[in-house]
Amino acid sequence: MIKTIADGIRFLLEIATVVLLIIAGFNSSDLVVKLTVGVIAPVLGILFWGRFMAPMSLHRLPTIGRVITEIPIFGGTSLATYLLTTHKAALIYGGIALIYGGIALIDTLIEHLIP
Repeated sequence: MIKTIADGIRFLLEIATVVLLIIAGFNSSDLVVKLTVGVIAPVLGILFWGRFMAPMSLHRLPTIGRVITEIPIFGGTSLATYLLTTHKAALIYGGIALIYGGIALIDTLIEHLIP
């Protein structure tokens, strides 16, 4: 049950990450930031996620690797959202990501400690 909830939250975070990066990028008045944050970061994020994080990927990172990789991805998205859009959206997204991260970390620890 907890795994199903965590998977649902993770999926919503994946979608929100791409959407928030696009919004944050295009809220900037600087063309370089618009292209980097609003176009390049979401595209690279989708490609990276599909290659190394997706459940059916042949090159999927181990669980602990995925949890550790999500920290800069979700944290960076939260920071970009905070700096380039509304603080409220960034805090809500960051809070949900933090809660998910805690659940995922606990689940990973349980998975490795209890055979």
